[in-house]
Amino acid sequence: MDEEKVTGPGDVPGRDRLPVTLSIWVGLIAYVVYMMTLSPGVSWAHHSEDSGDLITAAYLLGIPHPTGYPLFCIMGWIWSHVFVIGSVAWRMNALSALFGAIAAAVTVRAVWSSFDLLPFDSFRILTRFSRGLASLASGLVLAFATDVWKLSVVTEVYSLNLFFIALLSWILIELMVGAKSAVESGSDWTATRGKLLVLLGLSWGFALTNHLTSLFLLPSILIILAFGQLGITLKEFLRSIGFFILPLLLYFYIPIRSAMNPPLDWGNPENLTNFIWVVTGSQFKKLMFTLSPYQMLHQIMRYGQIPVELGGPGALAAGLGVCRLILGKNRWVILLLIHTMLLVGSSLFYLASYYIWDPEGYLLPMIWAGSMWAGWSLALMINVPSQAVKLGRILGVILLIIAPIWALVGHWDEVDLSGTRDAIRFAEEGFESYEENALVLEVRYERAFALWYYREIEYADTRDDVDIIFVEHATFDWGLDLLRRKVPDLVLPDEPLTGGEVEAAMAAWLIRNNIGRRPIYIGATVDELAEEGYRFEGVGLSFLVHPPEIP
Repeated sequence: MDEEKVTGPGDVPGRDRLPVTLSIWVGLIAYVVYMMTLSPGVSWAHHSEDSGDLITAAYLLGIPHPTGYPLFCIMGWIWSHVFVIGSVAWRMNALSALFGAIAAAVTVRAVWSSFDLLPFDSFRILTRFSRGLASLASGLVLAFATDVWKLSVVTEVYSLNLFFIALLSWILIELMVGAKSAVESGSDWTATRGKLLVLLGLSWGFALTNHLTSLFLLPSILIILAFGQLGITLKEFLRSIGFFILPLLLYFYIPIRSAMNPPLDWGNPENLTNFIWVVTGSQFKKLMFTLSPYQMLHQIMRYGQIPVELGGPGALAAGLGVCRLILGKNRWVILLLIHTMLLVGSSLFYLASYYIWDPEGYLLPMIWAGSMWAGWSLALMINVPSQAVKLGRILGVILLIIAPIWALVGHWDEVDLSGTRDAIRFAEEGFESYEENALVLEVRYERAFALWYYREIEYADTRDDVDIIFVEHATFDWGLDLLRRKVPDLVLPDEPLTGGEVEAAMAAWLIRNNIGRRPIYIGATVDELAEEGYRFEGVGLSFLVHPPEIP
């Protein structure tokens, strides 16, 4: 075992290549594993029902479901048009894998830097081998955590969000490291601090153009800026705010692109009212703060389980690591503990307040914190009695070697989508069976999104006679306006229907008023129409609607 000591932050020569090398290797390993288990196309697995919507919007520069995700769409458009290998859906899945792998690589750097926050008497005992192993293990434990891995093999916005969590955490850690070094040595770090603050503002701004949950990083940022002894000047603070605002200009993509009438234009956000409705996620606000205390507890107990995510050894290491942070002897270690606890709190907040059946993406901040804690498990061994240090260090090394391997092997079968083609088969068989000039109504969003992808991308030149209608859109004024423009021969109500079961009622209205004009397919029978004599002929996984027979 390499026993070369790192004697203190100020004594580390120039640029240590070890953390860079480790982060590259972790990123490569994660990406290879992700690509081996990647979904081959549009998918419904791992709660990726939104994938058809996101892929279509990114490839065609459209507007996906709220909150619009402008950064994801722009990056997805560039990626899918530059790397023209495989299907568009496969390319976008590979992009999610890339984001997840980079997040793991950045985590290695964050964990490595975080050890500089240790008091000098503890830091000098930590070997480069131990520090490197802890950083390596944290990155791999994160990469192979159940939901991180799942969301990195399908098209979703969450692996990009995880990258920003890791990047912003690393920047905050570097700011605290710089402050600690300046306080202890009296060195001038003005230039470095200024660059880090600019990077902090820029990164957080970009993060918010991908997913609004990045707002939950605000408490950590404010606490570290206020109590980290950073010595920030007003000029530096204002400059950081300026760079924070700059990426937010990407939100102008949404109304500008919407005004061009792209094939996918959720919310038609070309005016201020619709724009606010989309970017604030107003459509889903009805799902917030509706849970009873029992339901809150149930959600937290069901999903908020770090042992399930990290695997047994990874969870044990995380438990030891958080104990070390709790024993922190200086303000910067305590601030790191607060930051990671706030990340966990943001995940638990969503579990307790947002009633959705696929909350996995909101668990990523908690999983990242757990991975950071796992790396810190070795630091705990520094503080045990000297006669137990050697044994403790050996056990810690064994634990951190086992943890990522355990997660990799234990989660592989659950995560692997390389042979999963349910959504692909559904869409391809559907288009094979649809008659010419078919009108396809879908109430289930995952089926509608898969059909959108095939209609607008894979079969854009061969089945442009088919129109796919997501019935929910017809329950909004903007949706009716879009359908009038996109499907001018479709008979539509003057305004959305009201009352209970509005989607079923709208489906029935559309069928009654358009039957006989063109073949109509629907994903499920409508009881109200069946009672009126309409017949639903099973064709593949859909039904061809026939009008009542005339006596």
